[in-house]
Amino acid sequence: MTEKFDAQYDVVVIGGGGSGLSAAVQAAKDGLTCALLEKEDKTGGSSSFAEGHAAFESDEQTKRGIKVSKAEGYNAYLEYSHWRCDPALVSRFVENAATTITKMRDEVGAVYHDVTITAPDQPGELVTWHLPEGEVAHVIELLEADARRRGVDVFLSTAATKILRDDDGKIKGVIAKDADGQEVKLGAKAIVVASGGFAASPAMLNRYGKHKIGERIINVGGPGNTGDGVNMMKEIGAVENSNIGTLLLFAVMRDKTITSHVNNAGMQPYLWVNKYGQRFTDEVVGLNFGHTGDIIAGLPDAMYWCILDQSHIDKLVNKGNEVGLGIYVNNYEKLVNLPNELEADAADDKRTNVYKGETLTELATKINVKPAQLQAEVDEYNAYAKTGVDKKFHKPAKYLRTYAKGPYYAIKMETGIMVSMGAMKVNDHLQAIDANGKVIPGLYCVGCDAGGLYGESYQLTVPGSANGFALTSGWLAADDIAEKVHAHAL
Repeated sequence: MTEKFDAQYDVVVIGGGGSGLSAAVQAAKDGLTCALLEKEDKTGGSSSFAEGHAAFESDEQTKRGIKVSKAEGYNAYLEYSHWRCDPALVSRFVENAATTITKMRDEVGAVYHDVTITAPDQPGELVTWHLPEGEVAHVIELLEADARRRGVDVFLSTAATKILRDDDGKIKGVIAKDADGQEVKLGAKAIVVASGGFAASPAMLNRYGKHKIGERIINVGGPGNTGDGVNMMKEIGAVENSNIGTLLLFAVMRDKTITSHVNNAGMQPYLWVNKYGQRFTDEVVGLNFGHTGDIIAGLPDAMYWCILDQSHIDKLVNKGNEVGLGIYVNNYEKLVNLPNELEADAADDKRTNVYKGETLTELATKINVKPAQLQAEVDEYNAYAKTGVDKKFHKPAKYLRTYAKGPYYAIKMETGIMVSMGAMKVNDHLQAIDANGKVIPGLYCVGCDAGGLYGESYQLTVPGSANGFALTSGWLAADDIAEKVHAHAL
């Protein structure tokens, strides 16, 4: 009996972020009929929050005199992950990421205004961060327009609910629900899962994450990233990647924007203490927000207090910060809004993440820390600052600053998440793998749903990795599908 579908396509893409749109555009360019399903009322997903994307040996690097070889990029991923990544998948990405720059610029219309790094003092960071005008959010707009122009049927507010296979195990379509709650059934020779991971699912974060803080973590990425694609793939026999719990974590203030100067002040490598008032690390880890997130996720209540005195505030306002936050707060930017913002937050009785004390004792009392404990930590830290030698955590002398001049402030920084980084096992052609190590015919997985690029944590030493892989894996998957469709192999 022939199954009835509302429409039939060569390929259906589940998810309208960077990876999904890249796949849809390429599928149309390759002569395939294509539908894209996006559960939110607009495209973009977490890609809308990205500033740039990684590439190696691109012409944008070459014309700026920047030399980052594909071999350097490849080895950086393998070494950083302690060889827990998938070498074949990493190689495919590294070899093709520069082509993504060309495609986005020459075929879609993106303009790249810079290629840079994220943190000037971070050791070993490769100059791979390609920044387009209007950030990646504008690239998303260009991709969606190109997809529609090429005939891709884009269905917004339409959530995929089930992937369908026939009796021979081949993909045959997908079931979805539209904005009115009506079931839609689309036939397809291939499905590309690009649903953005599970950063917005506390249950899945608790299941797969090392630290069970799903209800506490602050999601600043796409609200639709609830693991739908992962669960649908598992239902039809696809298996998880061994590093499924890899998360892109960082320090962030609750109920603050990422452009907030108080939020940026809380990331600075000054004195950090946990909820008990104990110093716990060399705060220079703050130069790498990924490392910072990994550390604080394991602290009591997944938070720390950044302690400032008036001299720190004066330095941040008049000379600039030590580290920014991407393009939202620039490196060395003067935090001119910090004093007024701090005063307003500290005076707000409803806010529990900024406190002010004329003395350390007053501040300690307000953040529920024993005054003697905080005083002891400050005294020890001041001794290290005066000698220029941190005997506890070996912090470089240039970041050691004494605390002596009130008022004092405590900024509460908590664990935030942008995306989960890789979930399902795929081969280097982005094809999903089953429990027997076999390819599931017609099932592809890209972007943050695809595992294999990382080990246990996100790699900030190759800035732009997540979005570079998203955009690149999308069109690579589409090309593979097109080759098989035209050869009648699906």
